[in-house]
Amino acid sequence: MADPTLFSVPNSPALASQRPLFDDAEQFADLISKRASPSANQDPKLKPTVQEYSVFVSAAFELCRRDPAKWLEREKKFMANVPTQWASLNKMQKVSAVPSKTIGRTLAPARKQLPTTSPAKIQRPPRAPKVTPKFQGGIDGFVRAHNAGVISPGAANAARTRQPATREDTDFNAIPDYCPPLSTLNENSKFRVEWKGTPLDLSNDPHRHLLHPAEINLASVLRLSCASYLTSKRRIFNEKIIRCRQGMEFRKTDSQKACKIDVNKASKLWSAYEKIGWFDPRFITPHL
Repeated sequence: MADPTLFSVPNSPALASQRPLFDDAEQFADLISKRASPSANQDPKLKPTVQEYSVFVSAAFELCRRDPAKWLEREKKFMANVPTQWASLNKMQKVSAVPSKTIGRTLAPARKQLPTTSPAKIQRPPRAPKVTPKFQGGIDGFVRAHNAGVISPGAANAARTRQPATREDTDFNAIPDYCPPLSTLNENSKFRVEWKGTPLDLSNDPHRHLLHPAEINLASVLRLSCASYLTSKRRIFNEKIIRCRQGMEFRKTDSQKACKIDVNKASKLWSAYEKIGWFDPRFITPHL
C-alpha cells in the first residue's frame, strides 16, 4: 500500500489521479491572511492556537509556491509592522522590570574618608659595622708583628700556601718480614690482575732484584715502585699475623686499612696473594 500524497503537485500526470491529503489549503488562506494582517498583531498577548500553527506550517509552502511574488509582498508588509510593535513592547518590559531605587530602600551611611597622606618616615643614622674583639685583636697583633719585622709579607704568603703530602710509603725495612719465601714461586707463576692505565716501567728500579719476576709484573701493572710494593706486601702479611694471633679473620678490608696506598690497589694485592695460596696456614703458622 503506497503512502498518500501530502500536497498537490501541478504538471504531474502521475499524481493527477490521487487526491492529496492537504488539498484544501485554499480554504485556510483567509485564516492565514487574517492572522498575518497587522490588525491581528496589535495585541501581543494574543497567540495562535496549535491548530492554527499546524495549518500555517502545512499550507505556507503551498501558498508561497503558487504565487511567490504576492507572498513576498505580503510578508514585507507584515515584517514592516513587527519592529515598531516589538520595540514598544520591549520598552514597556524594560521600564516595568527596573525596580524602584527609592521605595523600600535605606541609604547606607557615607564612609569616613581616611587620610591619603602616609606618615613621615623617621630618618635613622646608618649603623656602624660591628667588629668582634677576637677579630680586632687578630688584626692588631698581625700589624704589630709586621711592624716589628717578625712577619714579612713573603712569610705570610708562604704560611697560607699548603704543601701537598707527596711522600711515598717505601720504608719496607722498618716493617717485619713475614712474607712467604720467593722459592714458592716458579718460572710459570703469574699474578693475574687488571688495572687501568699503562704499566709502570721498572726496568731501572733500584730494588728490582728483591722481587720475583711475577712480582715485578704485578707491581708494574698496579703502577707501584718496587719499594712501595715491598712495603705494602710486608704490611699485609704483618697484619695477617697480628689478626691470626688474636683469632680473627683477615679480610680484604683489613688489607686496605693496613696499607698506605690506594684502597683499590691494596684489594688487588690481597686478591693476588689469596689466589696464589700465600695465605695458606703453612706459611702463617711458623710466625705465630
